[in-house]
Amino acid sequence: MKRYIENIRNVHLFSTLRDEELEVISRIMQIKEFQKGQVIFQEGETGDALYVVLNGLVKVSLFDEDGKEYILDFIGRDGFFGELSLIDELPRSADVTAIEDSQFLMIKRHDFLRLLEQNPMITISILKTLSRRLRAADERIKGLAFLNVEARILKYLIEIGLKKGVRVRDYIVIERGPSQIEIASSCGCSRETVSRMIKSLMEKGIIHMRKRQYTLLKPDYTSF
Repeated sequence: MKRYIENIRNVHLFSTLRDEELEVISRIMQIKEFQKGQVIFQEGETGDALYVVLNGLVKVSLFDEDGKEYILDFIGRDGFFGELSLIDELPRSADVTAIEDSQFLMIKRHDFLRLLEQNPMITISILKTLSRRLRAADERIKGLAFLNVEARILKYLIEIGLKKGVRVRDYIVIERGPSQIEIASSCGCSRETVSRMIKSLMEKGIIHMRKRQYTLLKPDYTSF
């Protein structure tokens, strides 16, 4: 497992640890692989492990009683998920699905809890990450409550652009951006509405779209 120390070092959760501490962590990790489309765990299941993404991408989502999906987040390389159930011992709070062929480092609950007891800095890092996720959830709730659909969609694209887009002069380009179904599931609307709103944003010169490449054309991305 020593070969995974460099992978662990890049994960914010473990970024403050010394090499000898990273080596200890690498010994308690297991490798898990999931193919595109596989469900890693579902809401309501008993949580027994934390997952760190080595390669790939996962989707965190909820489903209502009618089966409509609401996407909460996408987590990629060096991110982690599954920590809540290990801490509060309650069932999983959402579904997590691999949307690419993905590889993970997995830490079982008893090893994870012992790790927290022995490394307070990891506990602090988890608290910071949970705080960021809570703030992001608050922002999403405010967006759903106060922004119209077009503004919600634009805000969502801006968030993705700032996270994984490429700046070209004053533009932000998102390669392999979200599908219209993914946008609809994240913004609380239908795919047909997304199609209309994207067309409207293009007509206003705010974005350009070609297949799944999005270009955010306006230089001011701080107004949301």
